[in-house]
Amino acid sequence: MSHPNAAPTAPRSSSRRGPAYELLARLGGIAMDLLLLALFLFLGVATLDVLIKIIVLVVGYAQAPDPRLVADGLFPNWDPKRHVNDLRDLGLAVAIAVAAVFAFLGGLRARRYLLSRVIDASFESFVSKRYLISRSSGSLVNLITVVSVLGVSVGVMALVVVISVMNGFDSILVKRMMGVFAHVEVWPPFAGEDFEFPAEDAERIIEIVEGTDGVVAAAPLLSRQTFFQADTGIGEEKVGALLRGVDFSREHKVTEVAAADSILAGTGNPEFREVLLGKELARKLRVDVGDKIYALGKVRPTALGPKGAIRSLRVAGVFQTGIYNVDENFAYATMATVQDLFLAEDQVGSIHIRIDEPEKVQVVRARIRENLFEAFGTQSVFTRTWDEINPEFFEALWIEKVAMFIILLLIVIVASLNIIGTLILVVTQKTREIGILKSMGATSAMILRIFLYHGFFIGVVGTTLGTAWGLWICRFVDRDIEKIFQIPSAVYLIDRLPVIVEPGVIGFLAGCALLICLLAGIIPAFKAARMDPVEALRYD
Repeated sequence: MSHPNAAPTAPRSSSRRGPAYELLARLGGIAMDLLLLALFLFLGVATLDVLIKIIVLVVGYAQAPDPRLVADGLFPNWDPKRHVNDLRDLGLAVAIAVAAVFAFLGGLRARRYLLSRVIDASFESFVSKRYLISRSSGSLVNLITVVSVLGVSVGVMALVVVISVMNGFDSILVKRMMGVFAHVEVWPPFAGEDFEFPAEDAERIIEIVEGTDGVVAAAPLLSRQTFFQADTGIGEEKVGALLRGVDFSREHKVTEVAAADSILAGTGNPEFREVLLGKELARKLRVDVGDKIYALGKVRPTALGPKGAIRSLRVAGVFQTGIYNVDENFAYATMATVQDLFLAEDQVGSIHIRIDEPEKVQVVRARIRENLFEAFGTQSVFTRTWDEINPEFFEALWIEKVAMFIILLLIVIVASLNIIGTLILVVTQKTREIGILKSMGATSAMILRIFLYHGFFIGVVGTTLGTAWGLWICRFVDRDIEKIFQIPSAVYLIDRLPVIVEPGVIGFLAGCALLICLLAGIIPAFKAARMDPVEALRYD
């Protein structure tokens, strides 16, 4: 029986068999490592799937309504065969997990056999992998290694899931924001007293813009701040709002505020002296479809002092965009209604534009400016893109995502501390073997690389497993999350958690986690490399 602290047994030399054999052995070793990693990932995902199926089964039993109520049709969305289906899915998941266990154990035995027969890697990599999967390692070291791998995996899994869900929510918010403010806006040059286009110029600009490559549609817009009252009288409460005058026949092609999906009540096509109110604005005014409200227009001097134009408007509809600030402060009316209220006959405030690829907005904006310059000569226009209209909103989304990334990355950092502890225990346990290796000619750099590889292998396994777990959970959230809980669509305007998996982001997260794990192995590796072989051989 060999001593538990004996140096790892070297495999039979393959150098006498020629470089071709050595190359094949290296390639076979790499292929075996990748196969073993794939089997480990298969086992990890199968185990996670079993846990998910158990949770789904338990939640299904907890949420099950009275069968009599189901029979009476009070729960039309409830599947009476759900328990049977959940049990069947759990049984299948358990069978797959058991098969994954046997496959992984078989792959592990095959890898150990290959390590003991041929040299299929560099000396440092061979010794490091031998330490990692050797049966002679202490049970405490093996346990801490497993904990280190699981710590890294959980951290990476949390990063992948949270960032993917946040990407999904950001995508919905951005889409809704662009549905209100369009993709590009064209404003008149800041010269003169009035910052509006004459109606003739506005029509010409729309014609030029719609002929630009990448533009879907364009529509005129006239926005004014106003006050609404539910009734006349000085004592009546006044509610400030932004009244936007639009051409609804064109507006439906540019924004989605007046679309059928956004209209809660009434119509999305108001007539002259009718208004479309946001949900929260209508609640503040305590009005409904068909009620009259009064709007304060342009203030003009009179013999009795300044006086504002007041018009009565009929509430034609109520909309909801899902953006609270818009639903609380925005109202829409026809262009003629706003022009009449603010004495801006034949004036247009801006042109807002929808393009086919919002991510290429800067390119399309440059084309628009170039075409307008050719048409109007030296006359310039001011343009804004969707990300410049509300910069604070998009900056807040970015800061929120970065903050969440940093917070969740702390989990990986904590897990990397376990890697440091694991490697220190391995170095302490292998002190005598390190002395033997150095006495046989191994340099300090080789010893350093052995333990760096050890930490790197733990990081690779933990990171890949965490990434696989995260992607599997994202798949479950995207397809079957309603089996556990349902989002109230009346509150969030969505009926499921949105998930967007971006390969570039996932690769960046995995790279950060792997780098942290690699850095965690530096201190123990340097400790092992600086050992004196004489003192190491005396260690018992």
